[in-house]
Amino acid sequence: MSESAERADADSANANSSDEEYTVRPYEPDDEEAFLDLFEAVLGGQMGESWFDWKYRANPYADHVPIYLAETDGEVVGARAFFPLALRADGADYRAFQPCDTMVAPDHRRQGLFTRMTEAAIDRYAGEVDCFFNFPNHLSLPGNLKLGWEVVAERTTYYRVQNPAGLLGSDAFESAGRLAEPLESVGRLAAESYLSARDWRAPSTDRFECEWHDDAPPGLLSSVGDEETPRRLHVPRDEEFYRWRFGNPKWTYRTVVAHDGNPAAAVVVASRTRRDGSTLVQLADVVPLVGGRRRERALSALLPEILAAYDDADAILAPGDSLAESLLSAHGFHSDREPPLSWVSSPTVQVARPVAEDGDWTIRGRSLTDPENWRLALCEMDSA
Repeated sequence: MSESAERADADSANANSSDEEYTVRPYEPDDEEAFLDLFEAVLGGQMGESWFDWKYRANPYADHVPIYLAETDGEVVGARAFFPLALRADGADYRAFQPCDTMVAPDHRRQGLFTRMTEAAIDRYAGEVDCFFNFPNHLSLPGNLKLGWEVVAERTTYYRVQNPAGLLGSDAFESAGRLAEPLESVGRLAAESYLSARDWRAPSTDRFECEWHDDAPPGLLSSVGDEETPRRLHVPRDEEFYRWRFGNPKWTYRTVVAHDGNPAAAVVVASRTRRDGSTLVQLADVVPLVGGRRRERALSALLPEILAAYDDADAILAPGDSLAESLLSAHGFHSDREPPLSWVSSPTVQVARPVAEDGDWTIRGRSLTDPENWRLALCEMDSA
C-alpha cells in the first residue's frame, strides 16, 4: 500500500495548533484495532489481523512494530508506518525502511501531524537504519521532499491490458446504461485480438521446460536468485526474505520456473481480485535479478507461460527493471510513462534519503539518488 494523499497535512503545520493538543508516540501492543480502523476510514480497506501480523509483526527485519501514531483525547488520528527491508550493495548488508500506510484522519489534517510523525521516526531510527526509500504518490510527494527526501527516478511499470473496462474499474461503463455490457465485451474482444496477434509474432524458445509451484518456495527461489546477484543496491533474495515476503494474505502467489537441466530463472506471480471485481496480476519478482543470455532466453520462455495461465485477468503488470522492454513490448505490454497509459496514470516515483539528518547520501560509494545504483522489482514495493 503506497502512501496516502496527505498533501494538505504535509505542506505545513497549522500555526494555531499546539503540541499539547496532539501526542505523537510509538505503536503499543493494544493499538492494532485503532490502526486498522483508521486504515479503513482513510484508505478504504478492511485489512484484518492476519494482514497486520504478516506486514508488521512477522517482518524479520525489525524486532518491533515500526509505526508512529498521532492521537488526541485518546483517539488515534494519524499513523506513519514503515516496511523494513534488508539492503545489499557490493556484498555488504544494510537496513532500509520504506514509509508506507501513512494516514491522517480528515478532521485532523493541516495540523502538522505528517511532519511530526515523520520527524519522530527519523529521530528514533537515526542510529539503527541506513536509509529510507519509498514510492509516494503525487499528492504525498511534496511532503516527503520537504522533509529531506530526494527524487531518485520515475520507475516504469508495464501493463498488458486484457480488459480495458476491468482496468479502469467497473464504474467506467456505468453511464452507458444498457450499452455497458456490449461495450465491455467489445473492449475485451478488441484487446484479445490485439494481444493474440502480438503473442503470435513474439519470438519463442523451446529450450526450457516450465514448472509451476502453488506458492513461493524459499529454497528454490533463493538458489535461483543466487545464480547472479547485482552489485547495485538491492534486497537480497535469501530464504528468510521469501519465507516472509510472499505471505501477504491479500494476494495469491504462484511461481513458475524455467529449467534447462537446472533452474535458469523464476517468476513469482501475484494475483488478487479487487473490490470492483476486476482481477489484477503482478510479476512480483523475477530471479536472478541480473544475468546474461541464458536468463533472457529463460524469461522469454516463462512469459508466454504466465500469459496463458492468466489470460482471464483484466491487467498484468511487469516491472521495467526486471524484464527487457523488447520482450514486454513483443507481448503487448505498454509503459505507464507513455501514452495512452500516461494519460490515465501517475508515474511511480522513487525517493530516498539517509536516516540521519547529516547522514551520508552514499552506500558503499553509491549515491542514493542515482537510479543506476538500484536494482528493484515490484516486491520491493509494499503493495504486492
